[in-house]
This record gives sequence, structure tokens and C-alpha cells, in this order.
Amino acid sequence: MGNVFEKIKDAMNTQSKRESIFVFILVLVLLILYIYYRTSTNVPTLPSGRNIKMTDQQNVVATAYTDRSSSKRPIVDSSVLSGITYKSLVNFYALACRYTGYIGPIEDGYFDPTTSVQMAVNAGCRVFVLDIDYIDTQCNSSYFPRIVVRDSKGRMMIQYNDNYHLNNPTGEIRSVCEAIQTYAFSNACGNAADPVIIVLNFLRTPPGSIKSLSVLQYYSLVAKALTPFRDRLLGNEPNGGTFHRQSQESILLINPIDTYSGKVLIFSNANTSGFRGSTVPFESYDDLDFLVNLRLTKSVDKDVSSFGIIESTDYFMNLPESDKSGAIQQTKTKWTICLSPNPSLPVTQAVYDKITKTYGVQCIPAQLFDVEASKFLFTDGLFKTYGFQGKPCPDPESDTCLCYIPPPRVTAGETSKTLDANKGGLKMPSIQ
Repeated sequence: MGNVFEKIKDAMNTQSKRESIFVFILVLVLLILYIYYRTSTNVPTLPSGRNIKMTDQQNVVATAYTDRSSSKRPIVDSSVLSGITYKSLVNFYALACRYTGYIGPIEDGYFDPTTSVQMAVNAGCRVFVLDIDYIDTQCNSSYFPRIVVRDSKGRMMIQYNDNYHLNNPTGEIRSVCEAIQTYAFSNACGNAADPVIIVLNFLRTPPGSIKSLSVLQYYSLVAKALTPFRDRLLGNEPNGGTFHRQSQESILLINPIDTYSGKVLIFSNANTSGFRGSTVPFESYDDLDFLVNLRLTKSVDKDVSSFGIIESTDYFMNLPESDKSGAIQQTKTKWTICLSPNPSLPVTQAVYDKITKTYGVQCIPAQLFDVEASKFLFTDGLFKTYGFQGKPCPDPESDTCLCYIPPPRVTAGETSKTLDANKGGLKMPSIQ
């Protein structure tokens, strides 16, 4: 009997050793994965806002680009433009701020429109992206547009704080627009003469057709929030015609960039055509369709009438070689913006360089509050001095040229005397 107990005891000890070895290996594997995750350049880990005080984050962001602000210059300066051959708006790369109003950090960060916009202006930014959505817990019968930051699964990433309330009666869009109007055109801004582009990126719209009252009212609230720009909005221009309701999108893009000095251009991915012919009357400046100058659509929509494209960076990074030429031809005449599909992964220099230098994409917004991830943008050849950078075009005849080349002007030649109509008094030929 004693021998039996000894055998059972030995078996249990052996089992315990196996389990210990298994647990050790498991812990080792998890430790290796953790180290890889923390050090991998492909999967950057950003700090959680819950571990950072709002005042500390404000101080970091407030001083992030102050040393760069004094070096900024306007691209629309005549002495600068004189050295650029193709001056059309579509022929310029643009420095853009993603998540305007948000100061980060990306995980559970903070919303502060004043600090955020000042940071972007100090960096030289002239394109501001507003990610717009509604907060579901607020939606009983109406949908109120809010500036949001959502991860790839739709989770809200903003902490509620003094500048971002769940029950905000006015919303954040107007606060951001007021800050842009104040700082982007101030005398202290080195490139204040350059145009500003506002990109309204709607993540969702209320349920209903594009003509339904709930959708139109939602868009109308956004239009009202753009009021701070009223005196700068591009509309019925004395020397260029009307740009309301996207009526001259192609002309808008091929005009010289200095045409829009001191102006605010509104680009949007929303289909606002429901305002046209609506039975509900909207004042002009409450009508978002009236204010939008350029409609942005997805490349996959194949909307040939559109002159704006909004895509993910993944779309261009995974584009087949057979589609490369077609993509380049599109960006020559269509203003194109690429957004990172996952806010937790800032766009890297490698991705930025490939998409801009290969395809001529004009705008890839940065998370400027992530200073380390964005520092490559402020080097020679990019946005060290200017908020807009002209696309290089050493050989206009090359298939790889990324610029829109205006067609040559046809000038009337001298009338041939042999074809002279004698002011209409043609003589009958003599008959022999």
C-alpha cells in the first residue's frame, strides 16, 4: 500500500514540474511579445491620457512648435511664386492637421480648441480636418454634430473635460472655427496670407435620405458653426465667377493658389445636394451645400463629375501597379486627401513619401500633437518654411510628372492676304 502512495506522490510532483515549465514558457512568450510591441516601429504605442494631467498635456502642445512659427513664410508671396512654374492650387502639397481641436494624447486624450489650433498655426498648417459625428447617447430624436476622435472600431477617444462636455449646447465646431479665424489670419502668423482649407469629414450622418429633414438640419448646424469665416468664404467672386454649391470645382483647382489669398475654402465628403430644391427654406449661410466649394468622394465611387478625392492611406499603399498611372492622372486634376484608417497609428515618413512622391496626393494630415511622429514634415523639401509646397516637375513631358500642366494658349495668327474677305465685299470672279 505504501508503494502505491509513493507512486502517486511521484506522479503529482512530475505533473507539477510540467505545469511549472509550461507557465514559465508562457510568461517568457508574453514578455517577448510585450517587448516587441513596445519597441516595434510599425505599431507605435502612445501614452494614455488617463495617466497624464490635462494641464501637462496643454503645456506640451502649447510649446511644441513655437520655435518654428517665426520661420514661416506665405507661399503666395510674389517673389516665391515667381520661381514656381505651375501655380495651380492642385499642384501644391499642403500641411494639414488631423483631429483639429484635439490635443491628445491619442488614447483618452483631451479636447482644447484654442491650444490645438495655436499649435497647428505655429507649425504652419493651412489645412484643418474636422472629423464630425454625433454621440449616440445624446440622440433621442435629434442628432447634434460634434467633433470626435474615433478609433478603427468606432470607440470615442476623447475624455470629457472643461472644453468637451457630453451635454454641450453649442458644440465644438464653432469653437474650432473661431480659433482658426483668430490665429490663422493674425499678424503674428507668418503665413497668414495663404488660403485656409477646411475639410469637413463626416464619419456618419443621421438615418434618412439626403433630402430628409433630420439630415438637412444636421448639416445646417454645421453650416451655422462656420459663421466665423463668413467674410472669408469663397463664393461669388468678382474675378472668377461663383463657387457656391461646387459649381466650378475644376476651375477652383486650376486657378493659381494666390487667387485665394486670405480666403477660406470649404471641402466636404458629405452629399449635401438635398438642400437643392428642398421644400424647407434654409437661409444661404445655414445651407451647407451653398457653402461647400469642393465635394470629396471615394476613388471607388468612380464619380467622374467630382474633382475631390478622400481615401485611406491603405488604399494607395496597396494599389496594384496596373492602376498606378490612372491614380497619377486623377491627382493631377483632383485634390486628394488621405487619412490614416487607424488614429492610433500616425502616418509614417515612409508611407507619406510613397503616397505623395509616387501618386502626387496633395494632403496627408498629421497628428501634430504627436511631435515625434510628425517631425519629418518640418525638413527641407517639405514644410520647414511653407504651409504649401509646390510639386516638383523637372520634366513636363515625362509620364511620371505629377503636376497639372495647363494646355498651351492658342493665339490668333495674322490673317493671310490670300484669304482676305475684303471686309465682306467679295468680288465675283471674272468669266472669260
